[in-house]
Amino acid sequence: MFVFDLDQTVVDSSHRTPYIQGKVDVVKYVSLQTKENIYKDKILPIAKVMQEKFQNSFVVICTARLMTQADYEFLYDNNLQYHEIYERGNVAEQISTLKDGEYKMQCLKKYKNVQYTFYDDSEEVIEKFKAYKNVVMIDAKIENEKLR
Repeated sequence: MFVFDLDQTVVDSSHRTPYIQGKVDVVKYVSLQTKENIYKDKILPIAKVMQEKFQNSFVVICTARLMTQADYEFLYDNNLQYHEIYERGNVAEQISTLKDGEYKMQCLKKYKNVQYTFYDDSEEVIEKFKAYKNVVMIDAKIENEKLR
């Protein structure tokens, strides 16, 4: 099984990800989440890994985004296939409001007894998940550089 984050892991959406004091400005991010802006996102090298793994493995997307229809269309149009997806719009409300690391821990809790590889760029997420014996945690920032 392979788990992939989206932003700055599989796709570069930095052109529409504003920050305030080192944190994503969620209000501004949502205002920039238009189809036109989403389709300006760039595919990162890990996307090829995701595409290859989909053929023979179970692929999960676990993103802190609240996905729109345009986000799903972008994934489809770029052959970024998955078997399961967790995003803030399809999880329980009490999970959807958690910070990134906690949110992803709750989303993936059902896989606590499954060996999997997890690609993410968030230091918070990397630190939390590398403590789990069943998870091979891959820092997407480093991996994307290696794959360029």
